[in-house]
Amino acid sequence: MNNPPPIYRVYRLHWGQRSFSVLFLAFGVFFVIGSWRSVFLAQEESRPLLLILSMIFLVVGVGLTVNAYQTTVTFTSDAIELRSILGRRRLPLGEIRGRREVVASGGEEGGSTRYLCLVPDDDRLPTLQFMKSYTFDDAFYRWFNELRDLDAEDKKIHRDANFGLV
Repeated sequence: MNNPPPIYRVYRLHWGQRSFSVLFLAFGVFFVIGSWRSVFLAQEESRPLLLILSMIFLVVGVGLTVNAYQTTVTFTSDAIELRSILGRRRLPLGEIRGRREVVASGGEEGGSTRYLCLVPDDDRLPTLQFMKSYTFDDAFYRWFNELRDLDAEDKKIHRDANFGLV
């Protein structure tokens, strides 16, 4: 690998992801205030399902916002690390076998999310998979694109295979 990794860089989610999480949180707050205000002011009968749903929106909004502001992809001198509110996964730079790009389809409604994957040499190490929506710079993409393209190798193997031919 001729191109060195972007050492001591921290990549965060784009502002669009962060803004969405804050807007979702604001919606949850207004939903809770609106649904519980009617209960406290005794304007109408309480609807337990609506109250529970508003609390769920608030909790999800808090989780999305905390995750959006805490999740990072960090390069150190010897590893790449993915940190989120759910944990920390670390992959040594010398143990990376190659890269993949995965598209997760949004179903019938359309839309898709692109993920970048770093596959380790050893199955005991974690495969790092993160969305493309981080603030990656040119140095990251130069380094990432120079890794072995495992998707292209798989396509070549499947194209050359005669499995199933009679």
